[in-house]
Amino acid sequence: MEKQKYQAYAVATQTVAKTRQIVMLYDGAIRFTQQAKEAISDNRIQDRYNTLVKVNDIVMGMQGCLDFEKGGEIAKILYGYYASIIDRVFTIHRTNSLETCDEIIADLKRMRDVWNEIDQSGVSAEGTTPPPPAVAPQGGDKPETPQNFTLSA
Repeated sequence: MEKQKYQAYAVATQTVAKTRQIVMLYDGAIRFTQQAKEAISDNRIQDRYNTLVKVNDIVMGMQGCLDFEKGGEIAKILYGYYASIIDRVFTIHRTNSLETCDEIIADLKRMRDVWNEIDQSGVSAEGTTPPPPAVAPQGGDKPETPQNFTLSA
């Protein structure tokens, strides 16, 4: 069974556009954060822990794939954004804060929506993408899209 999962993942990484993969990762992080929130409400501590570990794994994976050589300042901004999400996930482990869950979900949804727009705009086949979004400004405004950024393979 594990081998089939790995093979499906390997095929997906070869056939799904990088920007779509990022949207899917955000979808997973959002879904798991919502599940953690539900687990907190139901006092299911082990479920909360397990889902927050999944959120952390996803965000750390995205953070680890940043290409600082090609991404420059934008990669640094995204690194900080991902670090802030990771810090808040650890806060939830300690506090069981539903409010922090909601904040993380809102931030992830904003970034997911911008990545989805980038994906829908059509990415070049050479593996470069339009630039990713910057960290969303406070107040819920739409993040600006920085220039000159490519994803690492």
